[in-house]
Amino acid sequence: MKKFLIAAIMACLCVFAASAEDTLDLTKPTSQIRFPEDWSLGKWYDAKWDATWEFANNSITLYKGSEKIISFSDNVTDYTCKVSTKGLVMSFKCAETNRTYQFIKPISLSTDIDLVVDRSDVPSSDPNKHWECTMKRQ
Repeated sequence: MKKFLIAAIMACLCVFAASAEDTLDLTKPTSQIRFPEDWSLGKWYDAKWDATWEFANNSITLYKGSEKIISFSDNVTDYTCKVSTKGLVMSFKCAETNRTYQFIKPISLSTDIDLVVDRSDVPSSDPNKHWECTMKRQ
């Protein structure tokens, strides 16, 4: 009887695990940046490119030193924000920069954000076609 009960419990756990989705879409793809209420606003430093990303009220701006490089508030397509097993994932495309950006806030107590960038304007052999870095909060 104990073996049957344990087998039944394991079967239920397997069914639940197999049917669970690994991502939950919080928004449909749009052309506007809309931060979830729990998304932290502020500045993060990208050491790879010596740049600062500023997340403000429904806008993202990239700075190199004090010079504003680009504001993404009106330049995005396919904006999505999802909760996944990696954490909170925000992504969008920008035609002006020919890149797809993905910001990931891992499930942790750290304030670091992972940045993943894919370029569409260079061949696959280019070393800057895809890059990832962890940005520290300023």
